[in-house]
Amino acid sequence: MLKSIAADDFVLLDTPPRKYIIKPFLKERGLAEIYARSGIGKTTFALSLATAMALGKSFQKWDIIQPWKVLYIDGEMSTDEMQERIAAAAVYFDSNIPENLRLLCHDRVDGGLPDIGDIEGQRWFEKDILWADVIFLDNLSCLLWSGRENDADSWSTMQHWLLRMRSEGKSLVMLHHSGKNGSSRGTSRRHDILDTVIKLERPHSYTQQEGAKFEVHFEKTRGFSGEAAESVGLHFSDNNEKPQWECFSVGLEKAQEVAELVKIGWKQEDIAKKIGISQGEVSKRKSIAAAKGLID
Repeated sequence: MLKSIAADDFVLLDTPPRKYIIKPFLKERGLAEIYARSGIGKTTFALSLATAMALGKSFQKWDIIQPWKVLYIDGEMSTDEMQERIAAAAVYFDSNIPENLRLLCHDRVDGGLPDIGDIEGQRWFEKDILWADVIFLDNLSCLLWSGRENDADSWSTMQHWLLRMRSEGKSLVMLHHSGKNGSSRGTSRRHDILDTVIKLERPHSYTQQEGAKFEVHFEKTRGFSGEAAESVGLHFSDNNEKPQWECFSVGLEKAQEVAELVKIGWKQEDIAKKIGISQGEVSKRKSIAAAKGLID
């Protein structure tokens, strides 16, 4: 017997629209990745998002209209560091720490957390995951041990599990590191099933004293575009006062950086190595620089 369904019947199926968890980049049953180099502020950013979702409070330019049950799985940070960051996130939102936010941390489990890329490991996590609407995985390098990062076939078990979690109504946000070329590390196959891919980058003028300051770039945007997908800058400060997130405009700094090197005769390959981005990204920034009259 055929298991397929005729298209005219398919479009008449009663399927309620998916609600936005955080508009516009994460819906119910959504899959997303946030990646960056180490030390940029991925966890601080992700914990603020998780706290906002659990409280049902909007964060910066992104709308959240109701509270959600959020599970944050941490495979890297120490307990005291996580405590400080969660407390800071709650203070920023003028709120108590939300009951809707639960933590599962590697140094609170004897022997550490199991491999989430292994079927037995996935079963170990699922009792907690069943409770949640949204699950943060921070980060893939620490939680996923099986297989080789650059091997597409090694990703198959994890991909199948993510799709199954989505079919069961879960939304997942994965945190990951960028590689030497500035792109998300490992097999590109990982991005095939994702709705949203977000890259965090330092501003060209960044200094170490500024702490967690970065640009938020949307590299994959399934279901949204235009103004909603425009890059935005965020700066987190916590100088023994109330924690603050400030928004700043992302201008032409990245294009200007490339334009300066082009003007003195640098080749595209050399520019990519110096800045730590792909040659494709260099080409993109050159086009922006040319459109703005920075180079011929």
